[in-house]
Amino acid sequence: MIATLPVSTGPIYAFLAIDHGAQFISDSALMGMAGTTATVAFIAMHAVVAQRFSTPVSILAATACWFAVALALQLRTWALGEVCVLFAACFAAAILALRRFVVEIKAPPMPRVRFDLALRATLVACVVVATTIAGNSVGTAATGVLATYPVVFTSLVLILQPRWGGPFVASLLVNALKGLVGFGIALGVLHLAAARAGSGWALALALAVAVAWNVALTLLRRRRT
Repeated sequence: MIATLPVSTGPIYAFLAIDHGAQFISDSALMGMAGTTATVAFIAMHAVVAQRFSTPVSILAATACWFAVALALQLRTWALGEVCVLFAACFAAAILALRRFVVEIKAPPMPRVRFDLALRATLVACVVVATTIAGNSVGTAATGVLATYPVVFTSLVLILQPRWGGPFVASLLVNALKGLVGFGIALGVLHLAAARAGSGWALALALAVAVAWNVALTLLRRRRT
């Protein structure tokens, strides 16, 4: 649940809001919502490859799949209704098809190592810089999709898979799909709210939606168990 909060996308949109108007944020968020389907592709490819192959192969295959879907999304101009249909179909299919990769594996104790936080910070910084450059040169479509690059999932694979194995990390990422639904909905809310209420209020509302969704999922799971 924590991995699907906008810990990287939030700062990116904050920087974009400083440099661009509310309409730019609104248009980028719409493409960002569509771009969450590329993250689903990332998770799906990793889940398949990580069962048999090493961390480098898994991360390269998942990242290549993300870029392929992200580039395909640039081939047309998406309306909100089309994005909603794509979003719902993609997540419904992924949650059903990938549930076989969800396994109960107890993780062994893992001491904290020095490079964990540095790796995450570096990945976030790279995506922030790349998105800021894209916002000034290639427009809202590429900016919106790039802002949703799965920084947290990438860092989880690089940090955890060498220690706990591919099946464990694949299960972790697949479990995140339901939380990722809230992330996509938050981007949809940002798209609708930015053009009406301004970037600041829209960003706050979108963050509240993402947090509320994950809190609700966590409470529902606890109630069931």
